[in-house]
Amino acid sequence: MSELIDLSGYIEEDQPLAGSADDTRIFTTLTHEERGFQVKKELEEKSLDSETEYVTRHLRAEREGYEEEQPMNRTLIMSEHGPTHVDSIDHLDPTSELSIDEMPLEWFYGDAVCLDLSGVDHPEPITVAAIRGQLEESGLEIREDDTVLLETGNRKNNYSTTDKEKKHRYTSKFVGLEQPAGEFLVDQGAKAIGIDSISVDHPANIYPNYDFPIHALCSREEIVIYENMSNLWEVTGQRFTFSAFPLKIRDGTGSPIRPVAILDD
Repeated sequence: MSELIDLSGYIEEDQPLAGSADDTRIFTTLTHEERGFQVKKELEEKSLDSETEYVTRHLRAEREGYEEEQPMNRTLIMSEHGPTHVDSIDHLDPTSELSIDEMPLEWFYGDAVCLDLSGVDHPEPITVAAIRGQLEESGLEIREDDTVLLETGNRKNNYSTTDKEKKHRYTSKFVGLEQPAGEFLVDQGAKAIGIDSISVDHPANIYPNYDFPIHALCSREEIVIYENMSNLWEVTGQRFTFSAFPLKIRDGTGSPIRPVAILDD
């Protein structure tokens, strides 16, 4: 049986985000008890039986001491680019018609490799030499239509919802690809690039002018970008099947995902 490795982080409040992403907010719309009382009242007002098996959820309600219970509901407000996510091609290119709901599903599934670039320290970027070195060390090669995932150590070492210094490092002191490195991956046939940080672009290329050369390259070449990934350290130096389907958000510029590495026996 294949082993599944979760490569996503939690969707949670106070998570460190890119400056353009709104904060994630999660709140309870209705508790089990509140909805149960609502339903009971509605049925009583209609002169219907309010003590049906549907209304009185004995197995849990009695155990918890509630009179009755109905489905709980929570509401999430978050950026398309907040948690672990995928970018659409039109995220940076207003001339593209490839919003997230228009991108072929085949782009989000297939063969992948994960390279350990945790030896690259900020402020240095990920270079072609660093990628070549990891390919040689791991014995991997980038094949046509591979997804290439980059473990930099940022998520593992700096992600936090409470530590301000770690959050600052996570969003500002990470390492990303220099442009030649991105071009190298494209030339090798990569159909997608993923990273454990807020951006595949190196911070020095983003700030202060908000230039995104790797995003621009990927838009031109129709290469998929995955960001804010997690647990990549569990699959470094390996080849596996990768799945990361987006939500079908109409005209979406991106989408939260639940990426999974599928390791064969």
